[in-house]
Amino acid sequence: MTLKFNKLTPGKFKGKGAIIAEHILERIKFGEYPSGSKLPAERIIAEQMGVSRQSVREAISALQIVGVLESRPGDGTYLADHPAIDKLSLQVKHLLEESDSPYEILQARKAVEIGIGRLVVEEATDEDIQVIVDVWRIRSEHGRKKNIEAYVKLGKKLHEAIAKATKNSIIQNMVGHILDVMDQPLWLNMRRLYYEKNAERLDKMIEIHDNIVNAIQARDAEKVAQALKADIDNVIKQLYNFNDSK
Repeated sequence: MTLKFNKLTPGKFKGKGAIIAEHILERIKFGEYPSGSKLPAERIIAEQMGVSRQSVREAISALQIVGVLESRPGDGTYLADHPAIDKLSLQVKHLLEESDSPYEILQARKAVEIGIGRLVVEEATDEDIQVIVDVWRIRSEHGRKKNIEAYVKLGKKLHEAIAKATKNSIIQNMVGHILDVMDQPLWLNMRRLYYEKNAERLDKMIEIHDNIVNAIQARDAEKVAQALKADIDNVIKQLYNFNDSK
């Protein structure tokens, strides 16, 4: 069965992700999409609805969190068996209305952290740099052991240490806020699913963070900025580099 989605118009929700999720839920509720059915490719949904694929990915992730959809690695996304649509619909709306877009979070981090990297080279003491090195050593050990939960969790601590090394309280508060919103369920689920599909994907992130820390130790401002940019660009690619065949 091929499910056809309609073009969306602006609604009352915080973001398009909630509108997309509601549209999918309505089709399921009225029997147009039976249990066990495979969802069309995210590219196709985005084209039919006239929205970005980033918004589609976030809506699908929210539907996975509450149990409406399930991801089958290497195959695609399927409707779970007999989900309680009326009950779960409210959960999905709440989740998407209360969560910031992971894509927008990453854009903000990219804009902020490149400048932070250069400032760290100018302001950090040797002790500050050692703290960064120590945090990264612990995090990288978890990453090499493929301890995904601990690796992701320690990312916040590492970037807080880098912000603290700027000696600028405004920057520290700003970075703290950005990192706090990354604890939201939508972000955590999207990142977890990416690594769970293939734990070897952590290797690329470890390499990039090795470059960040090594550049900070060398006090090479340009390499620090380049490595931080590569970090964010790679996370965006991880979460939003869609496979057109699924």
